Amino acid sequence: MRPTRACLALGTAGLAITAVGRAFGTLELYLLGAMAGVSIIGAVVYTASVQLDLEIGRRAAPAKLRAGQPARIDLELANRSRRTTPVLRVTDHVSGSSGARVSLAGIPGRKQTVVAYQLPTRTRGLLEVGPLDLSFADPLALTTSTVRATGASQLLVHAPVIPFDSLRGRVGQEQVGELRNDRSLRSGGDEFFALRPYVVGDELRRVNWRATARTDELMVRTDERPRTARTTVVLDRAAAAYSSEGFERAASASLSALVAGWNPEDALRLVTTEPTIITDIHSWHELDLVDDRFATLRWSVDTASPDSSEPSTLIPTLRDLSTRTRGGTLIVVTGAPEPELAAAVARLGRRYRRVAVITCEPTPLTGIPGHIRHDGIADPVIEWRAVLNSPSFHPVTT
Repeated sequence: MRPTRACLALGTAGLAITAVGRAFGTLELYLLGAMAGVSIIGAVVYTASVQLDLEIGRRAAPAKLRAGQPARIDLELANRSRRTTPVLRVTDHVSGSSGARVSLAGIPGRKQTVVAYQLPTRTRGLLEVGPLDLSFADPLALTTSTVRATGASQLLVHAPVIPFDSLRGRVGQEQVGELRNDRSLRSGGDEFFALRPYVVGDELRRVNWRATARTDELMVRTDERPRTARTTVVLDRAAAAYSSEGFERAASASLSALVAGWNPEDALRLVTTEPTIITDIHSWHELDLVDDRFATLRWSVDTASPDSSEPSTLIPTLRDLSTRTRGGTLIVVTGAPEPELAAAVARLGRRYRRVAVITCEPTPLTGIPGHIRHDGIADPVIEWRAVLNSPSFHPVTT
């Protein structure tokens, strides 16, 4: 609890009036000074007697925040006491901004209210929301008290997803030899995946009698068809290739390419350089985890900087990939492309059936096969659609 400026002014005036009343022996001035003192004492007693019994919840909308998209925080305040709360000033601290300040009328006993404010989501990353402070004053606004109601919580602001057209139906078939390296194929083209309880309509030939004998319940085997196509997205993390805005565009483009390439019947792979890390994505849940990873992904600071002369690992990574995989679709995301990239992509065209390159910084280079610009000037959706509709991206029928 602390006094306000009005309290300090009233106290000073009360002391001055009391001193003048004593000097001149004026009873009325004594009474005015006493009234000022009583007001201050009453304000202190009122503020000290207020006991807040609030249940506070904080909810972000939408549930998954994305950079550059509208978002808000809903604060749910429920008064668990029978007494009406005083007028409250709600202050919710938000990192990277001055926070949100909302004035709230008294909440009746056993009632609740909801207040909302806009959340800044200019850039992806961790956003700290809170702590939340509640301030209230006496009716004369002579004293105020601030209560820390909740602690801080962290929210993930994810990279924005560009509405790229889906790659489904355009993904090239991989050779069977590679599929055998990843998993063994069973007769009939199906592979054992899991067991589940029997439901009406299941074929009896799918019943696994050994599992049924162990569990005393009919168990049915479910099979997963081998994936015969793959989309590989390569993200260049070399700091020398990007400005800060360019890397934000690269993170968004890589995630968007993964979403466009997602198909439960096909394989999906993410490759990041500096160092080279390969992540195979087998389910939507795993893609969602990659989405969370991209929220805090940064360019590499171990091997390069904007002023570094060290060569990046993008070209060696692409060369290594060409020895591991044949067929499928390859999408390379980089900033300012290296001069050797066009030749490297041309060589990859002999190994992959579909190749595209997304550059996220303005570049004078031309002749890059499947070039898509996402440099803050060109519309990446239009460029993506143009490449997908080009003859080189049409699926090969056999």
